[in-house]
Amino acid sequence: MYRPYTLANRSTTESVDNRMIASMRLILALSLLLIIYIDPTQPDRYVPVTDATLFLYVAYSVILYTLTLRRKQFPRLFRAWGHWVDVGWYTLLIALSLGTDSIYLFGFFFPILMASFRWGFMSGLRVAVVSAAIFSIDVLATTPTGPNFEWERSLLRPVYLLLLGYMIAYLGGFEVKLRQRLTLLKEIPSLSNPRFGIDRTIGALMEGLRNFHDADACLLIMAAQGTSGYSLRRAIRRDPEAATTAEPIAMELAQMLLRLPPDYAVVYSSALHWWERLSRAYYGFDVARRKRTPEAQETSEALAVTLDTNSFITVPVRFGSQSVGRLYLTAQRRHAFHDSDIDFLLQVIEHVIPAIDNIRLVDQLASTAAEEERQRIARDIHDSVIQPYIGLQIGLAALRWKFTSGATEMTRDVERLIEMTSLGIDDLRRYVSKLKETGEHEGSLLSAIRRFARKFTEWITIVSLLKTSRAWLRD
Repeated sequence: MYRPYTLANRSTTESVDNRMIASMRLILALSLLLIIYIDPTQPDRYVPVTDATLFLYVAYSVILYTLTLRRKQFPRLFRAWGHWVDVGWYTLLIALSLGTDSIYLFGFFFPILMASFRWGFMSGLRVAVVSAAIFSIDVLATTPTGPNFEWERSLLRPVYLLLLGYMIAYLGGFEVKLRQRLTLLKEIPSLSNPRFGIDRTIGALMEGLRNFHDADACLLIMAAQGTSGYSLRRAIRRDPEAATTAEPIAMELAQMLLRLPPDYAVVYSSALHWWERLSRAYYGFDVARRKRTPEAQETSEALAVTLDTNSFITVPVRFGSQSVGRLYLTAQRRHAFHDSDIDFLLQVIEHVIPAIDNIRLVDQLASTAAEEERQRIARDIHDSVIQPYIGLQIGLAALRWKFTSGATEMTRDVERLIEMTSLGIDDLRRYVSKLKETGEHEGSLLSAIRRFARKFTEWITIVSLLKTSRAWLRD
């Protein structure tokens, strides 16, 4: 039903990333080889083995770059673990070289960059932590300690590697998240298709949001049309199609889910420790005033109990300046949502509401036009079919009166009734043939367009002009 990426876009993006990564790996390997050629003092031990290892890494980089130029598809296992292979190469080079003073230390930043900007924050952070730990262990294991051992340099370099790696992982994860959000925003117009109807469109969007945030459920509560009650839609992991159906809910449950102020957006996570409660357990944001608010924390805790979840994010659903409902995303894992997700969800809703309103407008136009066409057909049937049969009924009644009166000459009257019946049958056949040949008539179409222009002016507040071949019409 919902796919975060299309196959074409995904393959194109991966081919560009693979080519860029392979070229950067090759440039880095050749640069290290050039530095060793210019400054032969590095490495100062195991020189033949270290040089051979570096040549093998250059050959490895050349092979990968050649494969990307030929647009060869890398195995999925290699795409997921390629950065760890580079970590292994630089670990071996550091172990064979000067340890603390090894120039290969800076090579660790390449797999950190690759993991961060391809797979996100956690992947980049894992590579940074492992690289810093490997460098520390490698230095302590291969460098002889003594009175001249430089502890500050041995400890400072892995600390710098870890801190810079964390910053790279954070920026890379943020870039990956922005790219995914942009992909979802680009797919919203394709999901908002009038041919699918409102129910399927809302269901597809809810499942898309649930899948994007890896949430367990997505809930949408809104006021039911034509009644004073509320309806609830649910997209859950085990049943993605459930959101296409709106279920009426009890007023008590609706009041519990709408107990937050209508302008408040909240990110909540249950806290196991006191420091979590002070930092990330609750984040409230006033959408109308555009500022953070510390209120409604107790209400959020009660909502978590009602929803039976450890984490949730909720934003108001607004149409213009009026709040018409509320959207929830829930997950059992703690800290599943971030503060920045509030702005993204509000932006998605701003894109979705006009599209849904347009679908509703088109549906009403189609329903009104169909009803008008049914009424027109009924009038045509009455005028062209029923009235001749009424005349036939009157003629038969007259014949019955003559028969009961004792009249014997009724042949001409019978022939007149048979002729009238034949004419009625011919008219009915022509009418049915006309319905098959053309289903659109100028009168019904023009009136439907007039109603559409009137509703467009009323709802969108833009004055519309309708020009026909007869005159200018202003609605």
